[in-house]
Amino acid sequence: MPTIAERWIQQGMEKGLQQGIQQGIKQGIQQGIQQGIQQGIKQGIQQGIQQGIQQGIQEGIQRGLLLEAQEMLLELLEERFGIVPRSIAKKIKEIDSREVVKGLFKIAMRVNSLEEFEDKLKIALR
Repeated sequence: MPTIAERWIQQGMEKGLQQGIQQGIKQGIQQGIQQGIQQGIKQGIQQGIQQGIQQGIQEGIQRGLLLEAQEMLLELLEERFGIVPRSIAKKIKEIDSREVVKGLFKIAMRVNSLEEFEDKLKIALR
């Protein structure tokens, strides 16, 4: 039969063990949360950078295609009708839709004069 001192020691050890377990769990949870937050932030930053790069590449490609379409339209007009007035060139360069420029390219192939194209351009930009 354990003595009072042995029971007291045993109870103290059990109590200490329980407190140690609780404190260990609490610290483990806090560390887990902290690590999770840090990993989440790191992954979020990496994904954000990747998405930003991809979006930048896409926008750059789209912008390049638009500029090329605008230049081709201006070259077609110049080839067919001679010098293209700055006012028309400016309007063409302000268009921000490649589809609109492509439509104007088709129109430029069919019209009989630069004046007729300018009328169609005004309609297209409304």
